[in-house]
Amino acid sequence: MPGNITEKFNKSSILFNNGESPKDYFYIITKGKAVSYNSFYENYKISLKEGSIIGLISAIIKEPYYVTTEALEDVEVLKINVNNIVQINNKELVNRVSNYLSYIFETWLSKYYSLVVKNKVDLYNKEDILIMANIYKNNNYIDASYKICCKYLELFGNECNRDKTEQFLKYLKPKKEPELISKNTYKIKKGYCLYTEVDSSNYVYIIKSGRVGIYNIINKKQIVRLIYPEGYIINGYPPSLEYKPLLTTAIAVEDSVIEILKKEELMNAANKNEQLRIGLVLVTAVKVNNVTLKIKAVKAKELKNKLIIILYAIIKIETLFKKETIIKLPYKIEDITDIIDINNDIKEICQELENIKYVELDTFKNIIINNTEYFLKKYEKYTK
Repeated sequence: MPGNITEKFNKSSILFNNGESPKDYFYIITKGKAVSYNSFYENYKISLKEGSIIGLISAIIKEPYYVTTEALEDVEVLKINVNNIVQINNKELVNRVSNYLSYIFETWLSKYYSLVVKNKVDLYNKEDILIMANIYKNNNYIDASYKICCKYLELFGNECNRDKTEQFLKYLKPKKEPELISKNTYKIKKGYCLYTEVDSSNYVYIIKSGRVGIYNIINKKQIVRLIYPEGYIINGYPPSLEYKPLLTTAIAVEDSVIEILKKEELMNAANKNEQLRIGLVLVTAVKVNNVTLKIKAVKAKELKNKLIIILYAIIKIETLFKKETIIKLPYKIEDITDIIDINNDIKEICQELENIKYVELDTFKNIIINNTEYFLKKYEKYTK
């Protein structure tokens, strides 16, 4: 890539500092070792060595650095302008950047779950899969419940709960299968389950229109992890880290049009398509930012601060591709309380939300941001 230069840092030098405004470049270490540490998740450091990528996430999404990076020894780095990402035409490097971001996302997500999961093996034993299916059924996610039961029969069909499962299935009607409308692109009905926690898909999903909710069963409740709008890319592959709460269920929460690809097909397409390449990096970086903000929200002491940080995180997801001024968030207040792990009375939460500038509640208690730009500017300091 043209215009990149090599820089050197002495031992103990700070390459990027937590809370500082982002630069328009990032680094790849070519020699030496460094470490990244933070102020919001105690005793967690990320070791960095030759080949490690530093500062990319903040550079690409224009958010303050969420970690401090320090040289453990004399370090040499390749300094890369973030705008040069679109010029990468090396498939191996595109894959490397994508894999790095996915790994960082899973790593921080596991740290988030370590804060909110009360039982580390909650509902992932085979005896409890039917409980998981029943939770989705009770929340009217029938297709997810149906597919979990079918997978249960496939995996454990000769064991004790077969009759009970088959009886349960009699009352579940699966959603209509997606309609192919062009190569790899499907029209998908609201409520259709793309994959479940007990059956990952080995596909990636590009949302052309509509929304997809990502859920899992945590603490014996269905928790919304994120609801992705148009433009986002969802990875249905099993997580690389063997930590059960990272497994998810994906459900279309609106009638949607989705392109479905194998990961290799996506990487080949991204290597040839600048817009897809930058989109792939951008959405993963935003996901990382989202989960670090969730950790900050959980760790915040005051209810108001918790709510501001999680709303900020959601708005950043919502406005990545559409700069809408007014947004009705696709989350119930109960979703918010589950995400940030609080047990406050709903009335108290509603009162606190109504006291936050640029936030309104309608008669159905839907959360409305009446000026997204002003909200983000006013409350950015809460995320540092």
